[in-house]
Amino acid sequence: MELITCKVDNQGRITLPANWRREQKVEAGIEVVVTCDDHGLFVQTKQQALHEAQAIIAKYPKPAESAVAQLLAQRRQEAEQEPQKRYPHGKTLR
Repeated sequence: MELITCKVDNQGRITLPANWRREQKVEAGIEVVVTCDDHGLFVQTKQQALHEAQAIIAKYPKPAESAVAQLLAQRRQEAEQEPQKRYPHGKTLR
């Protein structure tokens, strides 16, 4: 980790170090993620924050079946148990 000193202007802004901006391809108008806690501020690009979140999630085992698939299966099972309505034209609807 590199320690860089920056000055705060009269509107509370700091300038991100040029070498970091070049390395991370941060140009004017690019949004960054700022994490604030008791230890200070931490600045990341959105891509860095995404990779960090993916690394955290990767530590946990993946479910055998997705939550969406589980909900669909449950709804299909419930639909099979619903009484069927008969209509005069001969078709049945659930």
